[in-house]
Amino acid sequence: MRKEKIHWTNEKIKKENAMINLVMGGKSIGKSYNIKHEEMIYNYLRTGKRFILLRRWREDITNLWCEQYFADVDVYNITNKKYNCISVHRRCVYFSNYDQETGKTKHIEKIGYVVSLSTEQHLSSASFLDVNSIVFEEFMERGRYLDGGNEPNRLMIFYNTVDRNRGECKLWLVGNTITKVSPYLKEWGIQSIVTRMKPRRH
Repeated sequence: MRKEKIHWTNEKIKKENAMINLVMGGKSIGKSYNIKHEEMIYNYLRTGKRFILLRRWREDITNLWCEQYFADVDVYNITNKKYNCISVHRRCVYFSNYDQETGKTKHIEKIGYVVSLSTEQHLSSASFLDVNSIVFEEFMERGRYLDGGNEPNRLMIFYNTVDRNRGECKLWLVGNTITKVSPYLKEWGIQSIVTRMKPRRH
């Protein structure tokens, strides 16, 4: 008997209207796909507000990784045939057009930014007033976190740098439940809750 595939959506969690949202679950159920489309791409198209794609380490945000991350977005149809791909240039994300004849990509409309949490201290004076969504991919880690157990504080410092007390920017933490032990769960007092959680259908 073939097991029915589960496709995750963020409809229920969005109804809570929380500023910080933890999205955890097994691999390949569509968490990243849904959040990427709803809170990054469609959010930009609806509101004109940009997003930040956040990862832990600087080496995690190469142009190649970022462009592969967005490779499953149907840019051509989503943008009514105006653009045909998403590209990354100097840590900015663009709706772009790739020319097959020349092999060149033209970066046209800036829709977001790519940031590593390990470099957040260099962004304390930066302005992100055009951003209303931060998506922290792979926040659950089997290896090492920043500054031992102090990473949650660094994340909140970065979040406040972006939001600037506007109360507008939503943070989405997306992770696989490879391990249910994390400094975030401990810092926010939800370790025991997550440990008892069982997989559920969304």
